[in-house]
Amino acid sequence: MLCWSFKDKIGEATILQGEDEQKLSLYQGNAFLIFLKEFKDEEGNDKHSLWTFFADEQHAKNCLGLSKEGYESIFDSQNMLTKISINKAKYSYTKKLVDLLVRAFDEIQINIYSE
Repeated sequence: MLCWSFKDKIGEATILQGEDEQKLSLYQGNAFLIFLKEFKDEEGNDKHSLWTFFADEQHAKNCLGLSKEGYESIFDSQNMLTKISINKAKYSYTKKLVDLLVRAFDEIQINIYSE
């Protein structure tokens, strides 16, 4: 079961879907990386939906199209990862993730910070 704490947000990602930008919150929890869409419903209640996740480093490679098994990236012309910001003080895999992103994308904005 995928688990995380909303108090432990480790960053944000921007996904370009056609002309629309989706802002996603990033968490680590018991996974390599968890992408959530957080929003308010019609009554103003906080809601969220799971956009995707990377269970571990190998799963991240598969999802990014970097594995030798020949998986295609989940990020394509319909769902392009354009920006990512990571709080390195809260995220255990910052160095590994940045390496994977640099290998997977020819153009991406990566922001690393510490709070």
